[in-house]
Amino acid sequence: MFAKIPHTRLPPRKMHNLITEFVYLTPARIAAKKLKLNRNTVNLWYAAMRECMSRQINHTPFTGLIEIDESYFGQKRPGIKGRGWTDRIAVFGIKQPATGRVWACVVPHTDGKTLVPIIQKMVEKKTVIHSDGYGAYYYLSQYGYIHRVVNHSKTYVEASGVHTNGIESFWRHAKDLIRSRRGLPRSEYQLHLDEAVFRFCNPDKQQLRLKLRRYLRLK
Repeated sequence: MFAKIPHTRLPPRKMHNLITEFVYLTPARIAAKKLKLNRNTVNLWYAAMRECMSRQINHTPFTGLIEIDESYFGQKRPGIKGRGWTDRIAVFGIKQPATGRVWACVVPHTDGKTLVPIIQKMVEKKTVIHSDGYGAYYYLSQYGYIHRVVNHSKTYVEASGVHTNGIESFWRHAKDLIRSRRGLPRSEYQLHLDEAVFRFCNPDKQQLRLKLRRYLRLK
């Protein structure tokens, strides 16, 4: 019933149960206790599954109509209002509403010098880009894009239909996931962000479980 996954001494049933715990976001310490496994073993396999997800991310340029946005990840210092972050990670993202495809990356800064080259690499010319009024996107039309802006100080959806609700829904999903990984090192943010992308694009947990089984066997 349970196929053997190469490169592991774990019994097939236990290995497949471990995949299920990962798919349903069971913390490693709880999965280790439930399955009577060493915590280090669970951590290693959880990391391997994230690597599998990361390798499947589609990096081909976007076309058609897309939404772009930048965001910040991190935890706020208790009792401090405003931008009192203990760890402030800048992230840039793209979402294609027609297909649901999402792509995101950790960036050193969110200025135009940083974001425009990424957009030029990941978005084909003549693509329709929806963004908010952030200054880094101001000159996109000069780079061959059809740039449309939603003014978030007035509305979240323009009368013309311009909005960035899709990419913002991904931010909520990604932040919920990464917030649960308390104390996540900055060096690991991209891997966990890729996991968030893959999960967002594969919301059916049964299908996600089957894909992970297949990826692990092919490793």
